[in-house]
Amino acid sequence: MTPFLYRIAQTFYSQYGESLYQHTFVFPNRRAGLFFQKYLAEISGKPLFSPQVITINELIEQLSSYQEVDKIELLVMLYDLFIEVSKSDESFDDFVYWGEMLLSDFDDVDKYMIDAEQLFTNVTDLKSIDDHATYLTEEQIKAIRQFWTNFMPYEQSDTKKKFMETWQILLPLYTQFRELLHSKGLAYQGMVYRDVAERARKRELDIPSEQIVFVGLHALSTSEIALLQHLRASGVADFYWDYESPFLNDSANKASRWVERNKTLFPSEYMIEKPPFNDKINIEVMGIPSGVGQAKHANSILNELIADKKIDNPSQAINTAVVLPDENLLLPILYSVPESIGKINVTMGYSLSHSSIAGLIKDLANAQRKVRSVDGKRHFYFRYVISILNNSLMKIAAKDEGEAVKEHILKNNQVLVPEDELQGHSLLQSIFKGIESWQDIAGYLKEVLTTVYGYLTSAAEKEKDLDDKQDNFDVESMDLEREFVVQYFKTITRLEETLKGVSVEMTLETYFKLLDRLAISLSVSFSGEPLSGLQVMGVLETRVLDFENIIMLSMNEGVFPLKKPTNSFVPYTLRKGFDMPTYEFQDSIFAYHFYRMISRAKNVYFLYDTRAEGGQSGEVSRYLYQIKYLYPQYFNLNERQFSYQVKSPLAEPIVVNKTGAVWEKLSEFKAGGNRALSASSFNNYIDCPLQFYLRYVEKLSEEDEVEESIEYSSFGSILHKVMQDIYDRYKDSVVTPDMLNQTRKNEPFITEKLEEAFAELYSKQPGNPKPLKGYNYLVGESLRSYIKQVLKIDASYAPFTYRESEKAFNLNHKVDENLAVRFRGSIDRVDEKDGVTRIIDYKSGGGDLDFGKLEDLFDPSKRERRKAVLQTFIYAYFYNVLVPNQVLSPGIYFMRSSFKDTSSSIICNKEQVDDIAPYLPELEALLNDKISELFNQDIPFVQTEHVDNCKYCPFKSLCER
Repeated sequence: MTPFLYRIAQTFYSQYGESLYQHTFVFPNRRAGLFFQKYLAEISGKPLFSPQVITINELIEQLSSYQEVDKIELLVMLYDLFIEVSKSDESFDDFVYWGEMLLSDFDDVDKYMIDAEQLFTNVTDLKSIDDHATYLTEEQIKAIRQFWTNFMPYEQSDTKKKFMETWQILLPLYTQFRELLHSKGLAYQGMVYRDVAERARKRELDIPSEQIVFVGLHALSTSEIALLQHLRASGVADFYWDYESPFLNDSANKASRWVERNKTLFPSEYMIEKPPFNDKINIEVMGIPSGVGQAKHANSILNELIADKKIDNPSQAINTAVVLPDENLLLPILYSVPESIGKINVTMGYSLSHSSIAGLIKDLANAQRKVRSVDGKRHFYFRYVISILNNSLMKIAAKDEGEAVKEHILKNNQVLVPEDELQGHSLLQSIFKGIESWQDIAGYLKEVLTTVYGYLTSAAEKEKDLDDKQDNFDVESMDLEREFVVQYFKTITRLEETLKGVSVEMTLETYFKLLDRLAISLSVSFSGEPLSGLQVMGVLETRVLDFENIIMLSMNEGVFPLKKPTNSFVPYTLRKGFDMPTYEFQDSIFAYHFYRMISRAKNVYFLYDTRAEGGQSGEVSRYLYQIKYLYPQYFNLNERQFSYQVKSPLAEPIVVNKTGAVWEKLSEFKAGGNRALSASSFNNYIDCPLQFYLRYVEKLSEEDEVEESIEYSSFGSILHKVMQDIYDRYKDSVVTPDMLNQTRKNEPFITEKLEEAFAELYSKQPGNPKPLKGYNYLVGESLRSYIKQVLKIDASYAPFTYRESEKAFNLNHKVDENLAVRFRGSIDRVDEKDGVTRIIDYKSGGGDLDFGKLEDLFDPSKRERRKAVLQTFIYAYFYNVLVPNQVLSPGIYFMRSSFKDTSSSIICNKEQVDDIAPYLPELEALLNDKISELFNQDIPFVQTEHVDNCKYCPFKSLCER
């Protein structure tokens, strides 16, 4: 395979030899120019003066008298003009999104040399179309009539009204914007292109070279065509098109769009030898259910190419390209390249927006947006504080201090973290400070970046000295992160200079969005040999280049070709009528790049993601269907599907034997040990022995989190606390209906008790109650309604003697002659009336009080097993041990049911349990049987057989239930 650029270089060297330096060669990108110079050096075999090599964009910039200006500066200028023209009071924050859309439309209008007055015609009456008929083409008249005919009949909506208001000012806005820029000698890219094209038509251009050779261009705009026509007419231009592929000459293929036009308008002076297209191209299509998996498989392909001698010299490998339509796979690919590949040249760079510092700045932006003032102090929202502290850069600079702050936030359940508690390190001091306006952001970020850079430099030096690893950051990765910091610093400075002196007002959020837009457009280049080694590149970098071996990842529909909506004020019908770019335009460009790229290859590997998730369909690109069904004669096609077995279809059962350390830990629950069983842990064992083992024997628990809003457990705890505080005033006293009704009506007293409970159990600040606000106020009102309902129910039951709340017990329970265990618990409330002592348990949710028989309470297969009833029975059993010879009646207050069912009595086999004494012998036997099973060393801890019990288990991921 002889590359197209090699043959161009060969032809011109044979014609001009050492005088070739007098020519200028124009390519679609710089990389094509580098390869051209490489081939020219190989052909000459000796040193020679190189011709000038530039891109089409650089040529047009050289020919223009305008200076192209930054997009952010353009937005600010356009906004000021928009306010003046529209008389609107729209904020810059609201303008930014569609201001960018307007800039894009104006750019297209100029690049395609559209008559703006015709395009932005204000058609208030369809008859007015006829008034313009003398200077509109038939296609334009048809497009205008079609759009406005469909637009007019419908009732005016806010969206349509907004569109009409904007459409009416587009022409004056476009005209005055260009005039403003012209007066300053500035322009956007489309304006630069139009300026050069119009001057070319007037023959006002100074031609920069005696001979200009255009190579490998394709999708030319109207302004580019005008320039090239002028240069051809002036006799200084020659043109060479990479159209040898049979796919590009098939009129049914979208890739062929513009081929005949370009060849007809701009013919070549010299005949370039065209190699025969005889050998079939080997195509491998591989479906892999992972992005990273594709990168890993690329490693296998490269090794296979080396083994088969399709890469002759692995240390060079310049005949092989890895093409990435999705830049997110760049790092996975770099980590997957075999060690035998000596050199790698990455042409696409790594996006600044993917760096750790970009993630940190995003979190800083979120933190600053959420700053709140409480009692005159700045507070930061905990989620963003923790996200900042978890950033890998923070872990290098302030790991210990960051961990201490996170621990403090969790311990004190801080939703809003005071600024003065975030000052334990110089980097934390730089980050957690207030920003009053957007003008302060640049200085704030520069200080943070300077501090981060200093710590990265220090860490890199220590790493070199110790030859060690620190949090997976080796020296090279830290050097890369430092480069990202430098680039971000420059980007902030650039934005700062652009906005210096502007009068617009914007929010912090808008400033950060502008910064993010700049960062997305920037990348950090990797060092490497551009003309040797494995080539890793994006699709656009492949233009005019040829490779024998191509590995292309992410060949999914929607990724390649990219599915990208056209954001434009100019409707599709008008765009098409005025020959402006539409989605068909983009489809044709993608098709051209694809078919041109593979035409001279010998071995092509297409990898795609088979997963249908995350916005992806898992569908292979349309181009692979095309080569399979439309061009089978040109390819040896092989398709394969790969799958990764992430886990076994049937998880192996987990069995934990009660031996060794496990038995020692379990034995701590025996009498004399330092741990104790409880009613809730006992219920847990009945549901699932394995869960009991993990939670209570091994003491595993879910990761602590800040309760941003009241969780179910905290709701119940606060309710218990308030009820205890209310009733503790009446300990060992008779409680009358009047006393309870008075308390119900004493709203300030209930409020006081709610605020005290919130402070102690939610805010973790006992003794520092504060008025409830926002969501907590709503939760407090819900609790208030439950509290008052309990008091109402109790008033109807009164008079009774209140004994105590939160009655604790911690005692030994003898199971048999060989086994005694410790049992502990806390009874929510004990009261007495008419010789009957009630054992009351509060439940903040709902539930049922009836059951069939006692053994049902111990049966894990019962889907609606009455766990709360068993818990209350266990409390009554042990209260009877502490205070024997009492008539005990267990009861439960289900708060959620308390408004429709005021009874707290438990029903067994349709009989109310007014005295637990008849049930105690069977209850004790069942309790002892289950405890004996728990301490039987021959019965291991196993998963429950009843998967319904796994629904809310925090450990179900461990046992793959």
